[in-house]
Amino acid sequence: MNTEQTRPEGGNAPSCPEPVSRRLRGAGFAALCLGLLAGLVLYLPWDTIWHLGLRQYAARHPELRMTWQNVDRAGLLGFRVNGFSVEAPGWNVSPRLQWVDVRLGVTPLLAVRVDSGGREARLVYFDSGVFDAQGQVNLACLGRRDIQGSLDLRGDGVYLRHSRVLEKGFLDLRGVSLTLPGNLWLGDAALTLAYQEGSLRIRSFTLREPVQIRAEGTAALRPDALLHSPFTVSGEVIRGRETFPFSSSGILGDFLGHAALAE
Repeated sequence: MNTEQTRPEGGNAPSCPEPVSRRLRGAGFAALCLGLLAGLVLYLPWDTIWHLGLRQYAARHPELRMTWQNVDRAGLLGFRVNGFSVEAPGWNVSPRLQWVDVRLGVTPLLAVRVDSGGREARLVYFDSGVFDAQGQVNLACLGRRDIQGSLDLRGDGVYLRHSRVLEKGFLDLRGVSLTLPGNLWLGDAALTLAYQEGSLRIRSFTLREPVQIRAEGTAALRPDALLHSPFTVSGEVIRGRETFPFSSSGILGDFLGHAALAE
């Protein structure tokens, strides 16, 4: 008995389903878009873009006289500005930095490194508001001929960026040899500060030379006039085996004096 095999009409193999073809075309288009986007990120003149952004920021804040030499090492999420300085009417200092490196991200949200003249310090800030700072600062970066030396610093705290409020903070400063206005020389000085809800506590101040001092105190900060914030300090002067109590008060600006800024 003869049997007859059944063949598909037209004798052709089944074609590829249309949805699969569309998905392939969509994947190709997405890859093309990603390639174009990557090219833009890699080859855009980010140095120029960040430079223009800094100029716009400076224009919106004319009270700050900001200058810099150039911007390099720039990308989509960061840049370095060289020869940066800023000053303003009423300031007793004119900060000048060799370079400032700014990097944006997710964790941390912001990372900033600065070179104050042979000394580097770093600040990291997280989305939760927590920040941490550490490193060394050359006091010559303040632009004052009568303030010299270097400080080791370590600090942390919480800054709420949405409300622009410093919730709390801690700062530890130490210097082996410091020169302050009035030809005041300090050897082996250490200062520890703690901030909470607008009140600044001087937890500890110690000095070994030219005299030995141990002290503590408080300061009521005025955010709109920080250098005019009043403080009180009490402690003791150590001479040999004897100690002599003392107390002092004034404003924070007293530490900077009123000498003219360096030209």
